Amino acid sequence: MGSPVDEAKGFVRSRQPLLAVELLEPWLEAHPDDAGAWSALAGARYELHNYQDALAAAEQAVKYRPRSARNWCNLGMLLRKVGRFYEAERTLYRALSIDASYDRARVELRKIHEIRTGDRVIEDDDDFA
Repeated sequence: MGSPVDEAKGFVRSRQPLLAVELLEPWLEAHPDDAGAWSALAGARYELHNYQDALAAAEQAVKYRPRSARNWCNLGMLLRKVGRFYEAERTLYRALSIDASYDRARVELRKIHEIRTGDRVIEDDDDFA
């Protein structure tokens, strides 16, 4: 058996995000600085369409692993989801400052631009990494 975080990621991949949340919440009480667990919790909550709690978990992932372009990008995507476009842009540019080749951050920035220009309708896309 792998770590609780790996097991939780498996639950999310198998479309059982509630099991991931149930596994990760007690784990994080004992290991509050586990950035990977916070990121996995954000992904599980995202799959449950609980964007506010996913956002809070993603903020913790960034807090504990601030040099992760992926964590910053996930935070930016969630900020976009809740309509906080200016903050999302700043966060996505932060991801690109860490890893200029991180294409997913550019895709997220394009989505924000398209929403602002009316070229994109806000939809529930499957884009949490």
